[in-house]
Amino acid sequence: MRILDKYLLKTFMMPWLSCLLGFTFLFVIVDLVESLNKFVDGGASLIDVVTYYLRYVPSIWIYVGPITLLLGLLYALYQLTRNNEIIAMRASGISLYRVLYPFIILGTLVSILSIYISQTVAPENLAWTDQYLNNLESPDSDTLLQLRFKDPESHRTWDIESLNLKTQVLSGVTLNQRRPESDSLEYVLKAEQAVWIDNYWFFHNVALQPYNENGYKMGPLETRAVLPKQEITESPERIIRETMSFDYMTSAEMKKYLRERPAISEKTEANLRTQIQMRRAHPWLCLVTMLMAVPFGTQTARKGVFTGVFLCLFLFFGLFFMMNLFKALGLGMKVAPWIAGWTPTIIFGGIGAYLLRKLR
Repeated sequence: MRILDKYLLKTFMMPWLSCLLGFTFLFVIVDLVESLNKFVDGGASLIDVVTYYLRYVPSIWIYVGPITLLLGLLYALYQLTRNNEIIAMRASGISLYRVLYPFIILGTLVSILSIYISQTVAPENLAWTDQYLNNLESPDSDTLLQLRFKDPESHRTWDIESLNLKTQVLSGVTLNQRRPESDSLEYVLKAEQAVWIDNYWFFHNVALQPYNENGYKMGPLETRAVLPKQEITESPERIIRETMSFDYMTSAEMKKYLRERPAISEKTEANLRTQIQMRRAHPWLCLVTMLMAVPFGTQTARKGVFTGVFLCLFLFFGLFFMMNLFKALGLGMKVAPWIAGWTPTIIFGGIGAYLLRKLR
C-alpha cells in the first residue's frame, strides 16, 4: 500500500468510526427507551442487556452502514479540500479516480461484509433479540401454541397444541394424511407427544384411525404406546420455520423454503424473493454512498460544513424512504422482486455516477 493510500484511509477512518459509534449509540438509546420497562420487569441483568444490544447492532447495520460511510468520507474530503490537498494531488498528476482508489476498495470490502451480515448474521440476531424480549414478557414464550402446518407435497396436515423450541417436542398432535391421487382421507393419527429421533418421528400414546377411499372409517381405532413413522420426514426445524417470521430466516433458509414448498401462494413467494433480492442489493449502498461523498465533499468545502450535513441527512431519509417504499411494492406484488430489491441501489448509484461525472 502506497503512502498516499495510507494517508487517505487514515484521514477517513477516524471520522467514520466516530459517526459509526454515534449513529449506533443513537439507535441503541431509542430502542432502550422503548424496551426499558421490559428489561426492568423481566429482571434482566446488566450483562444480559449488553448481550442483547451486541446482538441488536447487526440488524441496524443496513441503515447505519451506508450513512456513516457517507458522513465519514464527506468529512474527510471536506478536510482534504479545505486544506487544498486534493488540488495538490491533482496538480501532481494524480487523477481523481486514483485518489478514490482506496475508498473504492474499502467500500467494496465493506459491501461484501454487509452482504454476509444481511443474509446470515442480521436475521439470526434479530430472531434472538425478539425471542429474548418475548421471554422477558412471558416465561413460557419458549413454547409455541396452537400451530397448524400443512405440507402440500406429502398431503399431510399437522395440528399441534404446543411445540417446545428448546426440546422440539410436540404435544397434542393431530395428523391428517390424505391420498395423493384422490385427496381423500387416508388416516388420522392423534398422539399425546411426538419426538424427533434420528430423523424419524416417534409418536407416544397414539390413537390411529384408518379410512377407506370413500372417506369412511376402516376398522376399529388402533391404540399404541409408541408408534414410529419413518415415512414422515417433516423435521421440527421445518415446522418451526413454517411458523416463524420470514424476517428471521437467513437467505439460505429462504431458498430452502422455496425449494421445499413449490406450491406456496404467490404472495408468500413474492415476500421471500423480494427479501432475498434486498439482502443482495442493499449492502452495495455502502459503496454507492462512498462514491456519492466525493461530489458532496467538494460542495461542503465550498459552501460550508452545514451544507454537507444537510445533504447527508436528506440522503439518509431519502434512502430510508426508498428502501421501505420498494420493499412494500415488492411484498404487495406491485413490482418484480428484483426491481424492489435493486431499484434503490441503482437509483442512488446513478445519482452518484452523474454527480461524479459532473465533478470532472
